[in-house]
Amino acid sequence: MFKFSMQTALDVRGKQEKVKMKEMALALADQQALEAQLSQIDQDVDDSSNQLDQQKHGSSFSIDQFRFMDQFRQKKRLERGQVVAKHKEAAAETEVKRLSLVESSKNRKTLEILRDRELSRFQAKQVKFEREFADEVASNQFVQQHR
Repeated sequence: MFKFSMQTALDVRGKQEKVKMKEMALALADQQALEAQLSQIDQDVDDSSNQLDQQKHGSSFSIDQFRFMDQFRQKKRLERGQVVAKHKEAAAETEVKRLSLVESSKNRKTLEILRDRELSRFQAKQVKFEREFADEVASNQFVQQHR
């Protein structure tokens, strides 16, 4: 029966890879949430611009409404700048997690290659042993038949 000598290490590396995969997924989810925030901010600014344009063409437009919209846009620009900075950090963290996952995968695959080589050697020894055993049985039968 084949038993890989480093099976425990292979199991540990497999678990480490799963942990790294989960960490990367969480980092990617954070990054995507920030992208959604950026998209929402852009949509809010576009909506306010459209609303302002509609009010300009209507008769109920006042300078107070213009100031309110201008303050709203400034607030959204500031908010967008903060989210962009967070997004850059999140993208950098996602890249670090991705590289860590790649390294973890390489480590696991290295042990899998070693396991496969060890299995091939084991199977070759088994085949050789079985062949020698069959030869021994055949030669014993031949000797017994000729006695």
